Amino acid sequence: MSVTVPLFPLITSPADWDELTLMAAVDFLEAEGEPEDGKLGVVWVALNRAERWRQTIKEVLLKPSAFSCLNPDYFPTMGSARLAAASGASVEGCWRAAAAGLWRLRPDPTGFADHYLNVPATKAVRTKHDLPAWYDEAKVTTVIGRHTFLKLDG
Repeated sequence: MSVTVPLFPLITSPADWDELTLMAAVDFLEAEGEPEDGKLGVVWVALNRAERWRQTIKEVLLKPSAFSCLNPDYFPTMGSARLAAASGASVEGCWRAAAAGLWRLRPDPTGFADHYLNVPATKAVRTKHDLPAWYDEAKVTTVIGRHTFLKLDG
């Protein structure tokens, strides 16, 4: 059964969106194509950061460099285009994951991670094919789909 989901409000800035819409958009841009737990994991990383950093969900999601999909060199051009074309089961799963996390309907599948990255994709786009300085193999909590989740803070 397919569910109709809202369109993303692309005529306004993400800073003007409500938390659910912003979380669903970030989840779509960061975890499209990931399994259900992978989508939920991205949501829980934001929730874990908000709790540890004592910030709101919007503050965490909109913090510069926190989520690459909202970086100025990606959003609004590429990000807006992807959100405008979002449809089907993939975007529906992101709305479901956003709601499930924000409303605490499903538990954290990441082991309380506060960071994640797609290791192969990260290496592919970096000139030295390395990983960011913050990446620490000893702090990996789990791997879901293409994302490696880490607990770096606390």
